[in-house]
Amino acid sequence: MSMFVALDPNGQLITIKTALRGLACNCTCICCGEPVVARKGLIREHHFSHHSNKESCSIQRESLLHLYAKQVIRNHLGLQLPPMPGTWPESEDQTSWWDFERVDEEVPQPGFQPDLVAHLRDGSQLFIEIAVTSFIGEEKLERIKTVGINTVEIDLSELLYSKLPIPSEEATAHILKQTHNKSWIYPEPPPMPLLPATDWQSIPAKPPAAESQVQCIVHSYKIKGMWMFARILPTGSVAVGSWSFNPQIAELLKSWRNELGGEYNPKFRNWIYYPRSREEVLNRLQQMDEQH
Repeated sequence: MSMFVALDPNGQLITIKTALRGLACNCTCICCGEPVVARKGLIREHHFSHHSNKESCSIQRESLLHLYAKQVIRNHLGLQLPPMPGTWPESEDQTSWWDFERVDEEVPQPGFQPDLVAHLRDGSQLFIEIAVTSFIGEEKLERIKTVGINTVEIDLSELLYSKLPIPSEEATAHILKQTHNKSWIYPEPPPMPLLPATDWQSIPAKPPAAESQVQCIVHSYKIKGMWMFARILPTGSVAVGSWSFNPQIAELLKSWRNELGGEYNPKFRNWIYYPRSREEVLNRLQQMDEQH
C-alpha cells in the first residue's frame, strides 16, 4: 500500500507530485504523524514512506475527504450556501456566499462537537458539519437545537465515489461552491399544515366542465423530510412544489423538468409538468413518499 499524500509543515495536505524529494519535504504522515520521506526515484511510482521504514499507513478516502474539506473551508474563509429555511429566493438557483472572520475546528459544545465553527462578521457563529458516510442523527440534532446555533451539513458522498484527486481544484470547487450538497440542519423549515388525504372514491371520473375550471386536486407527500404538494391543474398539468425552499428538492424537480419537460413558475415558486408527464411525476412522488 502506497501513500500519495501527506501533511506539510503548515498542516496542509500535499501530494507526492508537489513535494520536495526525500526528507526535504519536511512532511508528516496523515494517520500517525510520523515524519515521512518523499520517494521520487526513477523506477518505482513516486510515494511517501515512513522515515522509520515501518509499513505504510492505510489512508482511507473518507478520512482524507473529511480532512481536506476542513482545510479548504479554513483557508478560503467562506462557503456558498443555499437560502436558509423559511426564506424564498427570487429564483430557484439563488444562493449566497458567506464570509467568515475565522474558522475553528472541533470546538466542544454541550454534548457534541461540530467539525467546524465559523465566526461571522456580525459576531454570530455557524456550525459546519462535514458528512461523507455518517450524517447527523436525531440525538445530535436535538443538541444542536438546544444550543440554537445555525448549522449546515455538507454531503461529500459524491466525492467519495468519484475519481477526482484529493486535493484538487475540482474537489475544492465542489466543497466551496456547490449548494445541492449542502443542507440546513438548524434552523429547521417552519412547520407545514398537513393537507387532507385525497378521497379517490369521491372524485368523479370526469368532473363537470364548470367545476374543473375552478377546482384543483391536491396531493401531499413527505420527501427528504420536506412536505411537498402536487396540484393537478384544470389544464391537466401538475404543479409540484415544497412549502419551504430546499436545495435538494429544487435540484430534483429541476432534473425531472429537464427529463420530462415542463417549466418553472417563479410567481408561485413551483414546477409545472405537462399532461403527458403527469402520471409519471405522481408515481415518482408516491414512490418517494416517506409517509408510507
